[in-house]
Amino acid sequence: MQPSSDEQLVVRLKAGDAEAFGELYERYRPRVYRFAFKLLRDGDQAEDIVQETFLKAQRSIHTLHQNHSLVSWLLSITRNEVYGQLRKTRSNGQVDVEDVWDTETPLDEVLGTETVVIVQNMIAQLKPGYREVILLREYEHLSYADIARVTQDTESAVKARLFKARKALVKKLKPYFGEQS
Repeated sequence: MQPSSDEQLVVRLKAGDAEAFGELYERYRPRVYRFAFKLLRDGDQAEDIVQETFLKAQRSIHTLHQNHSLVSWLLSITRNEVYGQLRKTRSNGQVDVEDVWDTETPLDEVLGTETVVIVQNMIAQLKPGYREVILLREYEHLSYADIARVTQDTESAVKARLFKARKALVKKLKPYFGEQS
């Protein structure tokens, strides 16, 4: 049996097809987990977010509009769950995205490692708001419009945040790679 397209899957889900939910879970669980894990940097919390994401998706499938892609809808639920989790763990309940970096660059820790590991470590140190746009654009390959839907922001705000995150990454990566263009 050939797998359903996302559009067919949504129709089946809205009709209450239990097998369609299993198909949705199998198809998108790895992507939802990867996104949650990269934002949270904690496997157990990411697993919890995956479960919450799919529970909310099942309960609110009727809210998915026809012009909204299934993957961006799921990732927006994931994002909301992640930020809810982050708010719970922060003492003041606020997610501050004005500053770009959570911690100092671990220059001494990653010297001598592979380029991919260095870049991933730098991305992991970005504040969640900046990290999410990098992950959605570079790893999930979403369009600016889809990222804007996921983050509930404007495309211009997404582009500005992505520009700032990339610029910060370039600055922090210069000690490793020098003045490469």
